[in-house]
Amino acid sequence: MPETYIITPNLNGLSFLDAYFRSIMKQTYTDFRIVFIDNGSSDGSIDFVKKNFGDLINQKILLIENDKNLGFAASNNQGIRVAMADPQCRYIVCLNNDTVVLPDFLENLIKEVERSENTGSVQAKMIWGQKKDLIDSAGLEYSKNGLGFNRGAYEPVENFDEHSRILGCCAGACLYRKEALDDIEVDGEYFDEDFFAYYEDFDLALRLRNAGWDSWYTPDAIVYHYKGGTNPFISDFTVYHNWRNYTWTFIKNMPPKPLLKYFPLFLFTEILQVFLNLKRRKFVILRAKYDAYRKLGHIIRKRKKVKMVQDSDLEEYLIMRWNVRVPKN
Repeated sequence: MPETYIITPNLNGLSFLDAYFRSIMKQTYTDFRIVFIDNGSSDGSIDFVKKNFGDLINQKILLIENDKNLGFAASNNQGIRVAMADPQCRYIVCLNNDTVVLPDFLENLIKEVERSENTGSVQAKMIWGQKKDLIDSAGLEYSKNGLGFNRGAYEPVENFDEHSRILGCCAGACLYRKEALDDIEVDGEYFDEDFFAYYEDFDLALRLRNAGWDSWYTPDAIVYHYKGGTNPFISDFTVYHNWRNYTWTFIKNMPPKPLLKYFPLFLFTEILQVFLNLKRRKFVILRAKYDAYRKLGHIIRKRKKVKMVQDSDLEEYLIMRWNVRVPKN
């Protein structure tokens, strides 16, 4: 049985799958299995995998076929549970389907996590596939106002060549230690399935940090992420889930002292979100906030189950920031 499991959800990602699978199969580290979770794709993704990589199914590739889109959080949890059931598993890698990894990607993630037994997660160097001189993510940053950012997004690649201790990891390309995930599991979930999509990796990163686990960034594990880029269009789906989950993340994970200290900033940001989205005619923001607060009692009950060690250093990692830096044309 493998030491490392790679978890990849898929929804109509056919155009990325050939490059994704072929890059993983060239790894210098080979003690792994891919758990590929399809969320009801209609583009022939599953048929493609069976036709082109059928000889690897049940050996290197485990397919999970869902009838519908369960969302990023729930589908990742499906894969994580498969890994957790294997007593030989030590590491779990979350990797987006629209990625291409260099041959020593897994080897370097594992080298980093093995530097310290207290390292719970390791962030890869995610480079924007369409603009290879710019960073996509070098980890996560969390602001005192509750806003979450990808560390280094759209900044020059050469600015992130140093190993760094960071707040936490972007789940698009990172490694988690099995014991760390087991330590912060809540109600049988690792990623919070109430979130569905957006902010779920911030929620997980904050829980790991609150529980006393370290997170590191390694520039040696390189992955190219072929995301959409800076398209100005923001869908109602994105607005709804992003701003609903923003509320839940802050309330659920901020330790008592910073929760009280930064609550006025958080409340101001809540009001500002509504104003700005209404100005953009994104009326779905009203439903997002209604649902966020309607279910707040449930989130507070989950908060009571979040492990917060007394010497948590979370506040040391909080920044103060309001917007995303975008690349200059």
